[in-house]
Amino acid sequence: MKIKQFFTAGLGLFLLSSCSKSFLELTPQTGVSVANFFISEDDFTKAVTGAYRPLQNLYYDAYVMGEMRSDNTYYLYNTSNRGGQIVEKENINTFTDVATNSYVYNKYINCYDGIAKTNAVLQRIDGASISATTKSNLKGQAEFLRAFYYFELVQYFGGVPLHLKEVSTVAETALPRSSAADVYKQILADATDAAAMLPKTQTVKGQVTQGSAKMLLGYIYMTLKQYPDAERVLKDVTTLGYSLLPDYASVFDPTNKNNAESIFEVQYLQGTQGLQSNFAYQFAPGVTDTKNITGQTGNSQNLGDWNIPTADLIAAYEPGDKRKAASIADSYVNPAGATVAQPFVIKYLHPHAQFNNTNDNWPVYRYADALLLLAECLNEQGKAAEAVPYLNQVRARAGLAATTATAQTDLRTAIAKERRVELAFENHRWLDLVRTGQAIPVMTAYGAKQKAIRPYLTGNVYNVTENRLLFPIPQNELLINKLLTQNPGYL
Repeated sequence: MKIKQFFTAGLGLFLLSSCSKSFLELTPQTGVSVANFFISEDDFTKAVTGAYRPLQNLYYDAYVMGEMRSDNTYYLYNTSNRGGQIVEKENINTFTDVATNSYVYNKYINCYDGIAKTNAVLQRIDGASISATTKSNLKGQAEFLRAFYYFELVQYFGGVPLHLKEVSTVAETALPRSSAADVYKQILADATDAAAMLPKTQTVKGQVTQGSAKMLLGYIYMTLKQYPDAERVLKDVTTLGYSLLPDYASVFDPTNKNNAESIFEVQYLQGTQGLQSNFAYQFAPGVTDTKNITGQTGNSQNLGDWNIPTADLIAAYEPGDKRKAASIADSYVNPAGATVAQPFVIKYLHPHAQFNNTNDNWPVYRYADALLLLAECLNEQGKAAEAVPYLNQVRARAGLAATTATAQTDLRTAIAKERRVELAFENHRWLDLVRTGQAIPVMTAYGAKQKAIRPYLTGNVYNVTENRLLFPIPQNELLINKLLTQNPGYL
């Protein structure tokens, strides 16, 4: 990992511009040094806020590994643009990625950037002269974030170096990989502490809460197949005041950020501060003028045509499912005024003021996700009858009839399908396939379909093996840290 990240972490490179405001603000403000920082309550608040900042970089292109690796989305092949970053996205989609892939590197270094920032806080906060209530809240946020970043790493890369204290020398930056089991042990410890320390609600919207930590724990336990523990924490989530919004589309509306269904979302802000999102443009068609699609004029030929919904996903929506129209457009109007029958994602397409500069947050955990994960957890324990009502809550909001599945196998299939359409384009599909043991058979079958209809797919594409369930450790990290080893199947 980059040595610079460890030396600068927690030093106020990204500070809270006004701690009295009601939304988490990540605007860069000023630089500080260790000598005059980590003293006051305000210092620690700013440092914890800084630990959220890598989430924006992490989720800017997280869909490449979370959605495009799966059978949910693909890309439009651009014969006139074969640049490196274009090809690297395509390679992740077709299972031909290598250790020099920049999107894999981005995932890795941004997680460690966040970890370094949380370590700087956690190493000092116990000895800080600040109120016990504030200390508990800030420490809980830092432990949640460290657990979250490590959970991202272990799911995508397996065992990784386990840095649990601030690095102060070059020698301390080089650690060997810990086992996945040891990483999970630390994640569970941090997330459990966070759940005990965090409040149920935060004054500053966007900060994580007790519900965020329990949702993270639910995912960890489900990944480890510790179903009784998962049931316990996910049932706790259902008691914390979350609710499904009546209208599915409103969940993602930027005017409705951090709503009653939101358990954890990454904060973005349109404007000139460098905090904006642009998912709508990456997912929209690549055209010479986006005015007819997004309402703003600009050329997106080298920007769009990513995360395109597959025919396979579109077919998964049942007739009358309200979520489809809120998530996918069947066509678009090109600059010449003609209708083009190409589907694209509109879940994150909302009114905004500038081309390629939007205000949409990214949903990480939602209450609908918690309900479906709990239904899956109960069903895996043979409690199908108890699982069904949680599944049906989500279906009812979508305008669908109650499920007819009752047997465990049928209900397992129904829950997986529901998760696919409910959480489409939110970076869950690939990890769901891996977690449930379906990645190899599902993606092998999907790959065969893709190769049959896309003539540009040649060579060893969609060779989905056990090795490809993890991504490669970035080559840059192997060169910097000689104690690292590569995942099997990658050079």
